[in-house]
Amino acid sequence: LPLPAKPRFTEAEFLLPDDPSELTSAQLGQWMLRLASLRAYAVRLLGVAESELVLVEQEYRLRVNHAGLKIREELPGRPAADVVESAVLAQDGDMGPLYKRRLELIAVKAQLEPRVKIFEIAWMALSREQARRELEVRLT
Repeated sequence: LPLPAKPRFTEAEFLLPDDPSELTSAQLGQWMLRLASLRAYAVRLLGVAESELVLVEQEYRLRVNHAGLKIREELPGRPAADVVESAVLAQDGDMGPLYKRRLELIAVKAQLEPRVKIFEIAWMALSREQARRELEVRLT
């Protein structure tokens, strides 16, 4: 399947019109296409981040669980999973880059999910305006 290309928009932020009824039909359509394009690209980036996160998370968990076996034997009682994980990270210097990449991907995912929703909500608001206009034309 083809992937959506990066939109050509260079603005870091956008401001939706306060009153979409003031937009011309062409402007309304342009806004809707822009939001759909931004949403499609954000979903693409989210998919890339999530797929890499799955792999990184699995490797991270496997390494923590493997190294955690020895640590559990050394610690008294039944240590909590967070304690074991912290001890593994403290003792295994090779885990640092993997842990950092995992956190980066979690942060990217946390940023992209709300953006997808923002684009969807804005598009739906403009779509309601478009539907209102169509209904108004039919009634006249």
